[in-house]
Formats: sequence, C-alpha cells, structure tokens
Amino acid sequence: MSEAAQAARLLTRSEVFSLLSWPELIEATQQALVTMATDQTAAAGTLQLRVPGASMHLKAGALMDPAVVAVKANMRPDAGSSAGVIVAFDPLRFTVRAVMDSADLTAMRTAAIAAVAARRLAGPAGHRLAVIGAGPVGCHSLNALQQVLDVREVRLWSRSPERAEEAAGRLEVPVTICPSPAEAADGAGIVLTATPSRQPLLQVGDLSGDVLILAMGADSSGKRELGDGLLDDAVLVTDVADAFSVGECSYLPGGRERRDSVELGELLAGQRSLPSGGRIVFDSVGSAIVDAAVTDLVLTLAERDNTGTRYVFSR
Repeated sequence: MSEAAQAARLLTRSEVFSLLSWPELIEATQQALVTMATDQTAAAGTLQLRVPGASMHLKAGALMDPAVVAVKANMRPDAGSSAGVIVAFDPLRFTVRAVMDSADLTAMRTAAIAAVAARRLAGPAGHRLAVIGAGPVGCHSLNALQQVLDVREVRLWSRSPERAEEAAGRLEVPVTICPSPAEAADGAGIVLTATPSRQPLLQVGDLSGDVLILAMGADSSGKRELGDGLLDDAVLVTDVADAFSVGECSYLPGGRERRDSVELGELLAGQRSLPSGGRIVFDSVGSAIVDAAVTDLVLTLAERDNTGTRYVFSR
C-alpha cells in the first residue's frame, strides 16, 4: 500500500466544528438511529475505566454502509471539562482513517439526537421550551431544536448566570432566565436537561402531566437529573438499551422493565408505535453507532474540502 493510501487525516477542534451543519448532522443522526434498529451488521461497545479523580470513557461503533469504525476516548475529570479524541478506521482496508478532536462532535451529535427525538415525539404546535443547563450540550440543543420545531419561547436555567446570559443573547426568540430548574420547567411543553448533575434537579411536581422530557445529561453511572417518580408512569423512549444501566432509567423502581420502553430507532423505522400516555421521557446516553455515522459525515466533508493534515503513523 502506498504511503498516500496509509495517510490518516488529523482534524483539530476548530476544523471539525467548521465542517458540521445542522441539517446534515440531524439527518445523519436519524439515519444512524434507524440503522441501529434495522441493520444487524451495525455494532457497538462501551467501556468505562475509573482512575483517581476521573474516569476514562471508551465507545466504539461500527457501520458497513458507510464503512467506518469510530473509537472515542474521553477523559472525564470529576471536576472540570473532559478531553477526548476519536480514532476512525477504514474496516475495508484495515487502516487508520483519521484522528480528530471529539468535543464539539460529541456535544453536537447529542443535540442532534435531541432534535430527532423531539421531531418524532413532540406535537406540531408552537412550543415553550425549557432548557436546564447552558453548557455545550444545552446551547447546541437550543440551536438544533429550532431546526425541527416551532419554538415560540425559551426558559433557561444554569448554575452559571453568565453562561445563561451568554446563551440567551444568541437567541432570536423570547428568553426568560430563571432562578431555578423548577421555575424554568413551569408551564413548558418540552423540557431538556443537559447538566452533569449527580442530584435530581426536577421533581414530579415541577412538571405538567403531558410534558416531553429530553433527558440528555445522565450518560454515565452516578449522574441524575430527574427525581423519584418522574419516570414511574411515563412513556419511556431511549436511544440505546444502555440507558437502563447508566441513564435516568437506571433509577427506575424494580417493577419497570425494559420491555415497557421503546427505542427511538424502532419508532423511526416503523417497527414500534408510541404507547398512549401523558408524560414522555426520552432518556439518551449516547450511541457509538451515531458517533460512527457523524464521524463518517465529518470525514466525507473533510476529504471533499481537503480539510486537516495528512499524517503517516507507520513512517
């Protein structure tokens, strides 16, 4: 194999971000969720390693159409921001295809999953949206949801008032910055949670009976944003079965089982229908298969535009 054929593409955070746009990202995410439900060749695996003061999260996802294997490694300190990379492999030539920063890709694919879920689960009318958390996932989700929904009003809460003010200043719809999660959720038809909290931020009494909750923050063991009882009588939709191990669904009382829930990909593929009920909780912990699909999207665009640096590791 020639040296050029062996060269991997290195992409910085700014280069990855420059290649991502919401319409393409949302559609690639939806197709990946459908593939999870319909294609037996799609595969995923996860591993979490605990080290002093932090945890290493590994997610690997494989697709054959498009042909890509993506392995994401994120180091998540107990306090502070995470750092990570994605290594993409070509499963046909068995070579390293790329190494790229994972920060924006992870946050934006999470927001894209929220948008796909909201497009399928929310009603068509204008919406009052509450967002709990103004970090990268919360801010990206605000942008992604406006791509697919008629958002008339936003109610925003963050532990950092400065972040909340910053996020509000970028929106073109009316925004209310609220002093508590409960006040943000009051009267909202859609509530998105996007924090690293390890204590519940919302209780049953804070929400209306027919609210759609997009629970995007609790993606690893110990994280939790929704209080006792919020899931008990809700219609449960997940992105992957791992939600019952590390997501909000892991806090369900013993009487609720996985068969009571529906995976979003099954709904999108027409394999399952949405059970009737009032409150809907979409519990997302992230999918390595979606990571793989979005990684392929970024690399396809990078190859088209010749973005990044080419490097031969085996030299």
